Amino acid sequence: MYDVGKILKVGGSLVYAGQPGNDGAYVIDISKGVGSPVTVTKQAPMPSPRGFANSVVLPSGEVVILGGMNILLSYQDVRNVMMPDLWSPTTGKFRRLAPMKVPRGYHSIALLLPDARVLAAGGGACGGCAGDHPDIEILSPPYLFAEDGKPASRPVITGAPAAAARGATIAVTTERPAASFALVRLNSVSHSTDNDQRRVPLTPASSSGTSYQLRLPTDSGVLLPGPWMLFAMDEKGVPSVARVVRIQ
Repeated sequence: MYDVGKILKVGGSLVYAGQPGNDGAYVIDISKGVGSPVTVTKQAPMPSPRGFANSVVLPSGEVVILGGMNILLSYQDVRNVMMPDLWSPTTGKFRRLAPMKVPRGYHSIALLLPDARVLAAGGGACGGCAGDHPDIEILSPPYLFAEDGKPASRPVITGAPAAAARGATIAVTTERPAASFALVRLNSVSHSTDNDQRRVPLTPASSSGTSYQLRLPTDSGVLLPGPWMLFAMDEKGVPSVARVVRIQ
């Protein structure tokens, strides 16, 4: 869920192993609530078909797709897709990122780190097969770089609560003015699947300088209890390092 009630579905295969992955991408919109129609909107296809891939929602609302295979083969390092793809909710299209160095296929994971980078790890798990990868790689998304390729100057959250209740208004301060905020739930991934993954944009109820009052959603189906990462972003979409806020 890259936005409230909006879900990106990508890739996969009709058969668990031995068959091609697909390049399909769809936005499933359930934002109108229970009893209302669900809409499904086809997006531009991924540059490569893939199954066994991982998708990670970023603070910006973009989604990065990592690893997987264009032919699904468990415990093997063949037919791997090495190029991550970054999907934009604004354009509905993907763009390629720099290739990974290690194949990430069956049993691999990927998750968002509090510093807004993406961890990709694992793969294999059949006891010494060539497809086993007990290591990690770190992806730095484009939003962490300036136009000249140097590290971007990042916002800093200087104050945020450690815990808050749904429906509450929380006080947040930043080192310099922020353009937007988002909560991203901490990841829990297995078998390329994280059904608990979600991002909730927050709109300030009021602000003064670098002090903000952020109103949290009241819906327990949107803002689940547990730990979330709070990000501040500047006008260019560059995210801060997150503060962890436990929703009660």
